[in-house]
Amino acid sequence: MTRKRVTMKDIADKLNLSINAVSLALNDKTGVGEETKRLILNTAEEMGYLDQSVKYMQNYSNKNICVLLKNRFFRDFRFYGRVLLGIEEEAKKAGYDVFFSSFETEDIPTCVESRKVAGIIAVGKIGDSFLQRLKEYGVPIVLADYNSLEETVDCLMSDNKLGSYKMASYLYKKGFRKIGYVGDLSYSPSTRERFYGYQEAIQNCFGLSMINESIEYIQKYSILTEIEDMVIHQNKENLYTKFMEIPEKPDALICSNDELAILLMKVLQEHGYMVPEDVAIAGFDDIEPAKMVTPSLTTVHVKRKLMGQNVTKRLLYRIANPKAPIEKVIMGVDIVERGSTVK
Repeated sequence: MTRKRVTMKDIADKLNLSINAVSLALNDKTGVGEETKRLILNTAEEMGYLDQSVKYMQNYSNKNICVLLKNRFFRDFRFYGRVLLGIEEEAKKAGYDVFFSSFETEDIPTCVESRKVAGIIAVGKIGDSFLQRLKEYGVPIVLADYNSLEETVDCLMSDNKLGSYKMASYLYKKGFRKIGYVGDLSYSPSTRERFYGYQEAIQNCFGLSMINESIEYIQKYSILTEIEDMVIHQNKENLYTKFMEIPEKPDALICSNDELAILLMKVLQEHGYMVPEDVAIAGFDDIEPAKMVTPSLTTVHVKRKLMGQNVTKRLLYRIANPKAPIEKVIMGVDIVERGSTVK
């Protein structure tokens, strides 16, 4: 059966508006408010009107942004929630709607495949092969909190290396001398960057001029593999086993993120360790639960909402200036001292 063609009158009747108002909105003309225009465009999309016309589809897509985020992070907003809030606020300020799309596999989102968006923001880790496929659609892409070493795209990140450098230096100044790093170096570039900052601080603080000296020091106090799955699945037993395998017990540990730091702190406390008396724990990101655990978590503060706002501004600039040079923007970070490192 042939589907009935949707008309402007159908849209107008559904919204109790004039046909003239619908026409102005669909043709991106002045005469209707932004909220009314978005309502008309969204209704036209839902009713299938836009699929009937390339011109109207273009007007519609010019006001939409797709935000991609891995399923795991979409379900757990502790870190990326404020990034997404910043994206949405900045997009709406500029007159754009946001389509949020979570992914586990590398399936292209429907809104991208049907070319209903003007740009894409990928938040967090994304595979290079997926990124390459997205680029084939010719839609501007900006990365938030991730930097691809294979694909050339704009990105905006926190200063991971400086943050962990500052944290290791802070712990050294507090009198700690057995400072380890806990993080899965195979997981993401961010985890490795945070490790490199820690490593450089250890070299400088202890005057280790030879690379083998710093490696020997780090291996004595650190956990550098097989951690991420334990965090994802909240596997306390395996995490404690991993901690017990550290060759020499540290007096302070810098974790690659707050989620790991909070889990590790709970595990150690359940096995009779005092934090920070037996071992100090520090994190990275400053998610909301970092303030709520006991003791509260010393961490590196990442300006998450500002990151969302700035990555959106960068995408809008990229949309308006498709041939402008690619930029990789690094945002500053700060140490937040709390009870987990203060004896």
